Amino acid sequence: MADPRHGYKDLIHSHEKQLDGLLEQGIYKPVFLYHVLLFNVLPLIGLVLPRGKGGQYARKGLFGLFIAIAVQAFRNHRTLIGGNGYMLGLMTAWWLIWSATLFVFSNLEHDFKRIERKTADLQLQDGAQETCDCKDTFIWQSYPEKFGHRLDWSAGLLFNLRGPEWNWRAPHLGPLPQSVHTQLHSGFSCAKFKAQDDATYISGKERFQAAFRTFLKYYLVLDFLKVFMMRDPYFQGLASVNSPPPFPFSYLTIHPFLVQFYRLFFSSFGVFVALEFVTALSPIFFLGLALAFPNAARKLTAAPLGAPWVYANTFGPFLSPILDHGLAGCWGRWWHQLFRFGFSATARWILSLLPVKLSSHSQVRRVTFIVVAFSVSGFVHACGSFTQFTETKPVSGPFLFFFLQSVGILGEQVFKRSIYPILPLSGTPRWLRRTANCIFVFCWLFYSGSLAADDFARGGLWLMEPVPFSLLRGLGIGLQGHGWWCWTEPWFRYWSDGTYWGSGIRVI
Repeated sequence: MADPRHGYKDLIHSHEKQLDGLLEQGIYKPVFLYHVLLFNVLPLIGLVLPRGKGGQYARKGLFGLFIAIAVQAFRNHRTLIGGNGYMLGLMTAWWLIWSATLFVFSNLEHDFKRIERKTADLQLQDGAQETCDCKDTFIWQSYPEKFGHRLDWSAGLLFNLRGPEWNWRAPHLGPLPQSVHTQLHSGFSCAKFKAQDDATYISGKERFQAAFRTFLKYYLVLDFLKVFMMRDPYFQGLASVNSPPPFPFSYLTIHPFLVQFYRLFFSSFGVFVALEFVTALSPIFFLGLALAFPNAARKLTAAPLGAPWVYANTFGPFLSPILDHGLAGCWGRWWHQLFRFGFSATARWILSLLPVKLSSHSQVRRVTFIVVAFSVSGFVHACGSFTQFTETKPVSGPFLFFFLQSVGILGEQVFKRSIYPILPLSGTPRWLRRTANCIFVFCWLFYSGSLAADDFARGGLWLMEPVPFSLLRGLGIGLQGHGWWCWTEPWFRYWSDGTYWGSGIRVI
């Protein structure tokens, strides 16, 4: 194992040499670019195939192929990119859940509709045609008949996570603007459109500027976190949880609680910042495209790329959901909901297998949705841990952490609905109830959080280089021996084991 004093890059090089040796021995297989292509093209082919004329059987067959590919990836393929191989397992697991949602748990032609633009040519009472000054009207578009339209619609569904322009739009994104809602749910006129437009929604230009500011802010924060965290051997996966942190946090060793809090805080904050940073790219790219080249964006897709309401914030408000709703508010209203629909679809499918009398019971449904959602989330994150190139604890680490969140939420609900009403606490002031919620959330996450945080560190998740250019390292702050440019190592390399399928551009 590399000495942490020699720098975390020595550790990365050590991992690269070990993985190369295992690949040459045939113990593991590399991840090729064509694997990435298959992960994206095969589901798209299944979505484009119409249900009629045997399409439904082709989709089921493709899903069987997806399972085989996923199992092969989990068992035999390894890469270092993406947190020491973490993203390989996580994205493969999510790809499997999302494919099941689209091909098994749902009826593609019946269950999904997208909000699309349509030119507003309004028919006046005297029979004349008038084109509305507002450039677009919006309609619900089900599974299209024309191939080109179907390809656009299917790609939009496949590469979507929160569904801002779909009928499964995540609840935390908030309601649609009144103008859009009016068009989708009733007839409207141009005047009505203008009169009821929701002034609280910012313009596309303002939304783009906000996303760019978010991107820049969290870029700098990520740079700081990387430099800071790599000073602590714990975040390099080289130290035990009892090892002292570097200065100035070395003073926290007066109590293990303080050391654990410091490391949990930086672990959770690191995940938060990384997600804010990455998701800011969506409005920067797609909304920026629509603003800079509106005609090209309209020809590219019928989706409303230029509508600012498509690009909601990744996270909800922080304090109010936790203070008012406790652990359930923390996970369901504040934390990102990128995987929510896939988790919910899995729970609905499991309920559909139960007897109607049981599946229609409100408490059974509530418990099923909570337990299944967090269990599937635990499975997805455990798969990321499993494919990391170090010794990790996928089941007793990330899976158990996420499963315990369902236990905490259910316990919280039992107390509030069954125990609290029979206690002599009816006159408890609101501030005290909110304080109790906050204390419970803090304690639950503090005592369960190490299960995930320690596994993240142990597996080498923080060894990932998040930014290409470092202002701090360029100025000589923090990590010694590093320049301005951080992405000095190649991401791809040609690899061949002498066979056709074992040769190609390898993802390192």
